[in-house]
Amino acid sequence: MVFKQKIGIAIFIFLCSLFLSLPIIRSGISYDFGIGFWGPNAHDMIWHLSLVNHLKNPFQIPLPTFSGQLLKNYHPFYNILVSYLSKISGISPSLWLFQIMPLLMSFSILYLSYSLGEKITGKTHGGLLLVFLNTFANSFGWIITLIRSGTFGGESLFWSMQSSSTLINPPYALSLIFLLVLILILYQHPYHQHLSAQKLVIVGLILVLCPITKSYSAIPLYGFFSVFSLAALKNKNFQPIIMLAISLALAALLFSIYNKSSVSLLIYKPFWFINSMIESKDRLYLPVIANMRYTLEAANRIGPRLIGLYLIGFASFVIGNFSWRVIGFLSLSQKQNKILAAIILLLTLIPTFFIQSGTSWNTIQFLYYALFLSNILLTIHITTNLQKVSIKILLFLVLTTSLLSNIDFIQNYTGNPPPTAIDRNELEAISFLNKLPPGTILTYPFDQYSKLIHPSTPLPIYLYETTSYLAAYTKHQTFVDDYMNLQNSGYNWTERLDSSKKFFDQKSIYQDRGFLVNNGIDYIYLAGSQKNKTDLKIDQLYIKNIFENPEIIIYKVER
Repeated sequence: MVFKQKIGIAIFIFLCSLFLSLPIIRSGISYDFGIGFWGPNAHDMIWHLSLVNHLKNPFQIPLPTFSGQLLKNYHPFYNILVSYLSKISGISPSLWLFQIMPLLMSFSILYLSYSLGEKITGKTHGGLLLVFLNTFANSFGWIITLIRSGTFGGESLFWSMQSSSTLINPPYALSLIFLLVLILILYQHPYHQHLSAQKLVIVGLILVLCPITKSYSAIPLYGFFSVFSLAALKNKNFQPIIMLAISLALAALLFSIYNKSSVSLLIYKPFWFINSMIESKDRLYLPVIANMRYTLEAANRIGPRLIGLYLIGFASFVIGNFSWRVIGFLSLSQKQNKILAAIILLLTLIPTFFIQSGTSWNTIQFLYYALFLSNILLTIHITTNLQKVSIKILLFLVLTTSLLSNIDFIQNYTGNPPPTAIDRNELEAISFLNKLPPGTILTYPFDQYSKLIHPSTPLPIYLYETTSYLAAYTKHQTFVDDYMNLQNSGYNWTERLDSSKKFFDQKSIYQDRGFLVNNGIDYIYLAGSQKNKTDLKIDQLYIKNIFENPEIIIYKVER
């Protein structure tokens, strides 16, 4: 390869990295209106920021939005990593989370993708194609939205997010780096030879850390290494199987520290995603099929017609999510492709039959890995058959439709102003809070309907969603916030929310004062219209107004 080709490949990978980072890098920055957030960053990335900013002991991480409790049923390695990178470098966690890590991880994913694609296919354009697919590959949702509304969108119409949204889920992105490194090491290593000490350490770290980076990644990572270990065992190479046993034991021990009750998180609920995809107006929505299924099930008529409807739903789910990738399954002649396909099938069947307790749709994240791995199969199929006219036509369709189907995605993350922001008044209040001794903040319960009366964007963040923004941008914990993550991790948060609502109703001054004292509330934070929704009896509650501007009031609870 000549120097100009190397430069061209590097530029291509860099430009794709910028695109992959697009959903994140504009958020978390201070603008004229405050700190802006696009897409799910106002919830998801702020959650990561809150964990990083409160992390001192990696084995006992306080839960920033549920004062007095430790983090559980979560995979915190990404947050631990960012926390230590921030402390070592002196660079703020916000800059690491919103700007530096997205660029580093996107480039790493795509550089490793190029290396893998080139090695598997033996061709430069194999590496470039895998980079392209891991950047732009999309579902067939764009076909539905194009028919219905004349727009190119519908990325998650069939439930799963696609390649362009990889960095929206940072632990997932980090786990993909682990996955690509492992596949590259195993692909280049003969079964009968021992792994070098360096590779052994790398593989061991990946296997031990993957469950606490993204628990869903354990299936493909341990799946690939288990197959490699068994093949090595047949060749009388015992090193990999010993490494597998040690890694599994250490990973289980580490996982148990953060996930003491995670065994009960998966619930057998066959076809939940498929049924909800067909029934929900914000998904595929096929009411005729949904009604037919309801009628047959209500009459207990389990026969060919009902089975046929489920098969139609399953086919729509698979073809819709995998889109052009399904064609990659035609290349299963080689043993390595069959192993890859088997792991993809397993990752697809798990969300077909199981959901997660608390937040049902979390289990779809198994499918993220299936789609990512299926990009490899499609790359192999196209590259090895490119001399055929039909494959050249397929390649043209894959390239053009993948680019066109991301038009809505680009518009969503390049538009102005952002959907939500922490405005200047709140930033002033946050700055004031950071001068006070650490304590517990009581916030007004989130009201999802309040945003409907706000005239324009960006919405104040307290109206946008239940988030952990106060815990993220201050050194204080909140009493109960970010209900979604509390639900995901299995906390009994509804009791706290109910008691919080009763306090703001102000019906019993003795109970309300007891609530503040018994729960260790130090500060009460009211924003915007929340100030008019409650009439706090300041003198009787022994609370003091310590901060006020046009948007925010902060009270201190006196002891």
